[in-house]
Amino acid sequence: MYLKFLASLLFLGFPNRAADTGEILVNIENIKSDQGVLIVALFDNEDDFLKKFYRNKIITLEEVKNGPVKFEKLPPGRYSVSVIHDQNKNGELDTNWAGIPKEPFGFSKKSFGKFGPPSFKDTCVDIKNEVTSTTVKMKTIL
Repeated sequence: MYLKFLASLLFLGFPNRAADTGEILVNIENIKSDQGVLIVALFDNEDDFLKKFYRNKIITLEEVKNGPVKFEKLPPGRYSVSVIHDQNKNGELDTNWAGIPKEPFGFSKKSFGKFGPPSFKDTCVDIKNEVTSTTVKMKTIL
C-alpha cells in the first residue's frame, strides 16, 4: 500500500520537469571584428520581442569560435534570437541620431527587416523536447 502511495505522488504530486528539455543552438556568422562581446538574447513571445528577453548570455568572441551558443532546458514553444555585437562593451546597441544601428546585429533564421527589425514571426523557431539550431548572420549598417 505504501509503495502505491509513493508511486502516485511521483506521477501526480510533483511537476513534470522532463517537459523542459528543449534546447536551441545558435550559430553566429559574419563576425568581422574581434572587439567587444556578443549579447545573445532569447525571446519567448511576440509582445516582449526586442523589449524584454526571456534569457540572455553575454559571450566573448573566443567562445563563439568554440561552437554555437546553447540555451538549455527550454519549455516547448516559439523562440526568437537576437544578437548584438557590443563592440564598446556598454551593454546596448549603439545607434546614431536617426536610430540606425552603429554596431553589428542579427536575428535568428538570418532574418532582417526592410525598414527596421524583422517581426517575431519572421525570426521564431519552434522548440520541442529536442535540440534545434538556428543561424544568426550579423549585419552592419554604418
